[in-house]
Amino acid sequence: MTQDERYNKFRDCLIEIAQVVPTNHAAGPLNALQIHVLNNLDRNCPFRELATSRLKVQQANGLFDHHRISTREGIFSGLIFRGILFNTPALRELDNGGFFDSWEAWKQFVLRHEQKGDDYLCNKSAFGRTNGRSHHNAHRFWIASAKLHAKLQEPGITFTQIVDYIANTKGDDSKSLFVTFGVLSAYLFAVDLVYAGRIPHPSLQEIAAIIPKLDKGALHGLLNLGFASSSSEVEVVPAFITLFHRLDCDRKLSPIKKQIGFDFFMLEHSLCKLSRDQWLERY
Repeated sequence: MTQDERYNKFRDCLIEIAQVVPTNHAAGPLNALQIHVLNNLDRNCPFRELATSRLKVQQANGLFDHHRISTREGIFSGLIFRGILFNTPALRELDNGGFFDSWEAWKQFVLRHEQKGDDYLCNKSAFGRTNGRSHHNAHRFWIASAKLHAKLQEPGITFTQIVDYIANTKGDDSKSLFVTFGVLSAYLFAVDLVYAGRIPHPSLQEIAAIIPKLDKGALHGLLNLGFASSSSEVEVVPAFITLFHRLDCDRKLSPIKKQIGFDFFMLEHSLCKLSRDQWLERY
């Protein structure tokens, strides 16, 4: 396929998925791509903010409520969300939107449900293979939450600085302070904090520059679409910017942009799904 054909296929896949997410208003029977996405929205949905777990924590009493995420306990709950509870039965069944107002509240929650097994509380492959991902990491997150809460209050803090801080900061024992948080998980949580108003919104250039550092699905998506021919920053950054502007001006996509939450972050997320699930080849 030419680059234009690949682009059109990618855009049309987004439009097809928007027919069934967040509500199914497809005109006829579901196609294979739609069925695939609906089978596991947390894993397969290209619209970041319409995934099951994100919707759960954004509800009226959810942890990303402005007042809650502005506290140390809110940051702790956010680390629990990304580091433990994402895409789990435990999160889906919670009635508190994922917010734990103290360390004791988390301990009591675990005591009530621990007999259901670690898989109930923690999806060990929520963001791919992650060594050491477990609900037993929660106390580490409680300690880390105080430091991150303070870091977020520093004047002039940027999105990229927070990603680097979460991914690279060591504790007093010289081990990762944010255990199991690599650059991808750090990026995902930083995006959550942007939407919640705790970090200033980054520029398109800033997000484009992070993609080669992530070295994940978005990079491979740009390669699959033919917008970049190598993984070098000099190619990937302008490729992402070009693709974003092309979609942003695309008249066929325009009617659903608000529905799907189209922005820099959604595009990065959808490129991951495109490459991992081989949309161009399979659908």
